[in-house]
Amino acid sequence: MFKSTHVLFVTWDGPNSFYLESLFLPIFVSLAQRNIVFHVIQFTWANKPERQALKNILNRHGITYQSVPVLRRLLSVGSLVTTFFGVLYIRRAIKNFGIDIVMPRSTLPAMASILALKVYPDVGLLFDADGLPHDERIDFGGMSSNGIAYRLLRDFEALAVRRANAVLTRSKKAINILIARGGAGVNPSKFHVVTNGRDEKLFKPAPQNERSKIRHTLGIEIDDAPLLVYVGSSMKGKYCGHEVFEFFKSVHARRKDARLLLISSKAEVDLLLSEYEELRSFCYIKKLHPTDVPRYLGACDFGLVLIHQKFSMQAVAAIKLGEYLLCGIPVLASSGIGDSDELIPAGIGYSLPTMLPGELEVAANWFLKNVLPDRERFRQRSRNVGLKYFALKTCVDVYENAIKSITTR
Repeated sequence: MFKSTHVLFVTWDGPNSFYLESLFLPIFVSLAQRNIVFHVIQFTWANKPERQALKNILNRHGITYQSVPVLRRLLSVGSLVTTFFGVLYIRRAIKNFGIDIVMPRSTLPAMASILALKVYPDVGLLFDADGLPHDERIDFGGMSSNGIAYRLLRDFEALAVRRANAVLTRSKKAINILIARGGAGVNPSKFHVVTNGRDEKLFKPAPQNERSKIRHTLGIEIDDAPLLVYVGSSMKGKYCGHEVFEFFKSVHARRKDARLLLISSKAEVDLLLSEYEELRSFCYIKKLHPTDVPRYLGACDFGLVLIHQKFSMQAVAAIKLGEYLLCGIPVLASSGIGDSDELIPAGIGYSLPTMLPGELEVAANWFLKNVLPDRERFRQRSRNVGLKYFALKTCVDVYENAIKSITTR
């Protein structure tokens, strides 16, 4: 019988964050079938009931969970204090669970992990870079690129890249950026590009009767009425809420039966719709449990992935892109976001070079003239691309290869 590899996943999340449950849990469960057992430490400022609920879910799947409270006073100082305090939790977990690899997600968990491993030098380090979070703060959060906090975090990020035995990124573009930051001697072979994989058995095109049923629950009586969809925790910040409505406005001007489903923050949607009152009665705002999202996506015709084209966005992979494609939904996506341009050939979507009104108008015409008359073929092609790049197995294979590259070194 093969000995299991034990991996300690160390993450940093705010309240109401569903990444552990919706994104990582299916990956961890699949890897457990390959003798890779996960344990979780989460730095968080979520409340006690939320932490307990997450612990119960993970424990039911054989995954241990411990939370570390994040100090929120004097934000930068509090984060650093939490990081140093978290070292003790990581060392205790390594000892108690026989950890072979520590897998920190993002920079501060990586720093805590590096400090913890000074006592356990034989334990491997798998750094999940997970985008360029500190550059996101500059692009969208008002952080100064000349400030001490940013420079410290960038130094920590570079150290994590150099120290790690393997590094996970969400795009090929991120690899070149991180190698440059890590400096001479960083081996490109230790980088692994992993998509945000989703369960293809859940995210799939719906049969016609199910599509009709979902549409009728929304109040759509005409089966072939164009139904567009936007899924996202937010419609502001890095997400292009105004452009979503501008695009829908162009579509609706030509197809009065077109409708827009918004699975997002109701408060943010309502605020934006106050500027587009003429569209309000044609929009449906839904708050859904993650397990219900695939059913609604399966009833849609076109998915919107509109993100501001900033430097930091080269390193991300939009979760909803994979969800849309697996559900057979062609997409409208911002160009230059991660590796999405090469994942969206003309047969399944349209890449927006800019967010200018003229470009949105051209994209609306493309949708109406190309997608709507040929929905079934677009649906099948989108599903095929989704299976190739975003299926859960594809994602799990990359994780396994990265872990094996450490255990067999």
